[in-house]
Amino acid sequence: MSVDNIRAALFYSRKDIFKNRKIFIFITLSIIFATANIIVINGLTDGMIKDLVDNTIESSSGHLNIYPADNERFIEGLGVKELKLAELKEVETYSPRVLASGVLSNKELSASAVILALDPDKERKTTKLLDKIIRGIAINSDDKNAILVSYRLAEDLKLDAGDETDLVFENGKAKVYNVKGIIRTGASDFDSSTVIMSINEANQQLAIDNSASIILIKLSDKDLADIYRPMIMQNLGVSNVKTWKKETEYLLSFAEAWQSFSSVISAVGLIAAAISVGIVIYVNVIHKTRQIGIMKAIGAKDTFIFTVFLMEAVLFGVIGVSIGNSLGYFAVKYLEANPLYDAIMQAWIGARVEYYLFYKATIVSFTVIILAGVYPAIKASRVDIIKAIWGR
Repeated sequence: MSVDNIRAALFYSRKDIFKNRKIFIFITLSIIFATANIIVINGLTDGMIKDLVDNTIESSSGHLNIYPADNERFIEGLGVKELKLAELKEVETYSPRVLASGVLSNKELSASAVILALDPDKERKTTKLLDKIIRGIAINSDDKNAILVSYRLAEDLKLDAGDETDLVFENGKAKVYNVKGIIRTGASDFDSSTVIMSINEANQQLAIDNSASIILIKLSDKDLADIYRPMIMQNLGVSNVKTWKKETEYLLSFAEAWQSFSSVISAVGLIAAAISVGIVIYVNVIHKTRQIGIMKAIGAKDTFIFTVFLMEAVLFGVIGVSIGNSLGYFAVKYLEANPLYDAIMQAWIGARVEYYLFYKATIVSFTVIILAGVYPAIKASRVDIIKAIWGR
């Protein structure tokens, strides 16, 4: 088609869609909200995943985690390994932990507990675990008679900050401790059965020396984890090192499932908008069958008629998608600046502005809208001249 024909087709299309303003506004709004919905839902999903992963890393994992070799319970030679870690350029901090089992009791109530022993000073530099206290205060390195109790375990045993409780270690030793604080991370396994104490106190009670169950490592950039993993394995002589990606694999799997679900939600709205566009153009074709016949009689070709009605879909798409992108951008920026507080995870969760969202929303929305206009445009181009003029 020539440029003049395209201009003529655009003129007829523009005049046609603006003729009924109520229908134009209704269809355009449906496209706007469907397009904005794609951006907002995906922006929220991206933000939620990133915040959940970051919260998990900050509270219960490092960028790299060293574990004992297979069939071994502890990492031996902790002191030497800490010295070697301190020499590595991109290693900012590290925190050794000792894990053990025990039974926590309060009067006639008792429950199994996971004992997590750590160095509070090193832990504060490596994770934000000790910032998750909801009542009371954190323990210190020199606390020999104080512990932190996870909030669900505290609820089960009717404990609160300031109470005294009996703790029996896995080796049979027992001691009375003061509950210095109640901690809540949002991780169900942790919150249901964890007791936190100083690693020095745990080593004394469990008769452990120069050993750890896990060493959490914080790098200057978590994206360096894959590069530093083999380096740490070689320098420290360890064989079981996991990256933060491996540790949060379950979250990433959940994220993929949620993204699929959100895509279905977005698709429903977009398909509804596309159907509306298709119906409106189809109705226009039916109502203007006689005009189409006259246009053909005076020399309009099938391709011109097809272009006129396809242009209607293009105009709906351009206007709706453009405004939808703008609305989606401002909505995501607002949610990014005003994150929601998750009381369970004890963390802020907000949206993320990623520019791929706009490419995705534009391409998907525009393509679906154009496809919705193809059938009525083809039907218009195939109208028989004689039957159209005579109204048959």
